[in-house]
Amino acid sequence: MTFSISPEPYGYHAGIIIAFAIIGFGLKYIDDAFDEEVFSKKIAMLMAPILVIIWSCLSIFDSFSATVLFSILFAVLLSGKVDNLAFKMSAIALILILFLTRMLNFSLIPLIVLTVMGIADEKGNDYVDTNKISKLGEFFFSHRCSMKVGTLGLCTVSLLPWLYLCAFLAFDAAYEFVKIFGQLDEPNVSSAVKKILIATITLNKFE
Repeated sequence: MTFSISPEPYGYHAGIIIAFAIIGFGLKYIDDAFDEEVFSKKIAMLMAPILVIIWSCLSIFDSFSATVLFSILFAVLLSGKVDNLAFKMSAIALILILFLTRMLNFSLIPLIVLTVMGIADEKGNDYVDTNKISKLGEFFFSHRCSMKVGTLGLCTVSLLPWLYLCAFLAFDAAYEFVKIFGQLDEPNVSSAVKKILIATITLNKFE
């Protein structure tokens, strides 16, 4: 088994990974702005068309990026998770681009596998929010690991280049970063951070 990513220049690889990270960051920002009211809805609405442009450019010029990104979109649509104005407008725009350009050349098996895994993530995440299961299961679905496992499996059997595992992990890391950052505004977390800072300052005074 070889882990060579592909012969393209490293700048090309980095561009794809960064673009995936930006999309992951933006999607979670928009989600939390509307569902949790943690961030600015105005910024979220401005961010949405930028994400559509980045998503579209990646998809038109790179078939594997299109496969991974649209599997995420299809999983969210089929799970009924397009539930705010920014997401609805973005989804409509992406579907229109999909049909109007006729330039997207999906890899069918990875598209189906990742879409199914994405639906499992969404349904599993909803389930652990309202039901008690084992800690391992809770961790698995809370962090939406099905798509990670699916991407890893597809790369292992050479149905996806390894670059796209890196790209998907960048997407997921950026998504989780926004989630953690948003939680810092919650009263309990904010209070805990303040206590730690006060304790640190006090200890420094006595050193």
